[in-house]
Amino acid sequence: MIDTRKTVEVTRSASPEETRERILTAAREVIGRKGKRGATTREIAEVAGVNEATLFRHFGTKEALLVATAQHFCGYLELAGVVTQLTGTLEEDLLVIARLMLARFESLQDMIRWSLVEQDYEHDIFAATTWRPQLAIVSVMTEFMRRRSESGEVLGDPHKLAMVFSGLIFMHALARKKFPDSQLHHGEPDDALRFYIDVFLNGVRNR
Repeated sequence: MIDTRKTVEVTRSASPEETRERILTAAREVIGRKGKRGATTREIAEVAGVNEATLFRHFGTKEALLVATAQHFCGYLELAGVVTQLTGTLEEDLLVIARLMLARFESLQDMIRWSLVEQDYEHDIFAATTWRPQLAIVSVMTEFMRRRSESGEVLGDPHKLAMVFSGLIFMHALARKKFPDSQLHHGEPDDALRFYIDVFLNGVRNR
C-alpha cells in the first residue's frame, strides 16, 4: 500500500523540475523490470513518491510519459551539443563521438532491451509523434556527415553514412555480453572504436 502521507510530503517539498525528474527516473526503473507494456502509471507514481494525479499533471498520459522518458535519457541533446563544437580532424572527431555514443548505449542497456523486445507496442506509442530516440541520434550524425561531405572529407549520402557509423557503435555496445571472448571487447575501448573508425573511413578491400 502506498504511504499517501509520505507521497504528499515529497510532492510539496520538491520543485516541479525535481518532481518531473523523479517521475522519469521511476518510469525507467519500472520499465526496466516490467517492460513498457507491463509498466503502470500507478507503480511508476509509487516508486517516484508521488500520486497518479501528479504524474498525469506532468505528462498527461502513460504514452506521453514513455516518450518523455526516451527523450530524457537517450542523450541526443548532449550528443548534438558536442558535435556542433567539434573542430578536430575527421578521425579525432569521430573518436569523440564514438566514445560518447558507446558510453550512452552501454548505460541504456535496459531501455534498449525493452525497445527491441516491444517494437510493436513502441510503434503504437510513438505513432502520434515523428520523434524517435534512434532517429534523433541519427539526425545529429546525419548533420555531422553532411558538413564533412560538403568539405570533401567523406563521400556518400550523409544519412546512410550516419546509419552505418551509428550502427557500428550500437552493435559494439550490445555485443559485449553476447561475444565476451571477442578480441574487440578486450583491451581498451578506444582500441575497438579506432578499429571501427578505420573500417568506416577506409573499408576493408586490399587496394
